Amino acid sequence: MRPPAQHHVHKVGADGLHHIADGVRKQYHQESVLTFRCLPRTSPDTDAVEIQAPGVSAARLREALLADPEARERLGGGSVTTGGRLILIAPLADLPLARRLTAGLGVDWNTAKVSYGDEEFVS
Repeated sequence: MRPPAQHHVHKVGADGLHHIADGVRKQYHQESVLTFRCLPRTSPDTDAVEIQAPGVSAARLREALLADPEARERLGGGSVTTGGRLILIAPLADLPLARRLTAGLGVDWNTAKVSYGDEEFVS
């Protein structure tokens, strides 16, 4: 089994990030790739949040999404690293819903890292 791909991108603008995501999409035969570019909360391009929180298993995330049809539909899912760190990217308008989902996972909001930025599905 191939280890998961890791792509670290620093100091790349929106166009460069889009280009890289398209290459990843093609290389791994994906329909789309979600990108997130950190920006100041007040930036006019900020339209999403990235929430990272420790202590979440993939099974718990799956169960929480199955139990919450609204979160499943509007947020579309999330990721959990092999180390048990939740990574959830959500539209800014859905921040209250994302916060509710993370609380349901037992996440202490004070331990979560919330970053603001621009999300894009590259397809």
